[in-house]
Amino acid sequence: MSGQAVFRANISNISQAEKCQVTTTSAHGFSTGQLVRITDLGPVGRKAVDRGMNRIDGQEYNIYVDSTTTFLLRDPISLEYVDSTNYVAYVSGGQATVEQTTFEYEGS
Repeated sequence: MSGQAVFRANISNISQAEKCQVTTTSAHGFSTGQLVRITDLGPVGRKAVDRGMNRIDGQEYNIYVDSTTTFLLRDPISLEYVDSTNYVAYVSGGQATVEQTTFEYEGS
């Protein structure tokens, strides 16, 4: 194994919907089927301001890309869409990160 390439996008919105949709601040460059970890949604600052969507913070999801700046979250095993209708509303911040492992093989 030679290393990992990391792709990250800043989040501008996360929907409360039967199919949880994440919107990024610019084109994310992700592909359907990749695993994405959602981070940095937890409380921040001295007054611990909650950024919402606590249930998805720190979790990894399989994604379905529906535009250059949006994707839907799916369970990584069942591939069922994440239903976020009852999650705490998104407030601000967060990142979506995809790690792709690359391999180099030494030929014989």
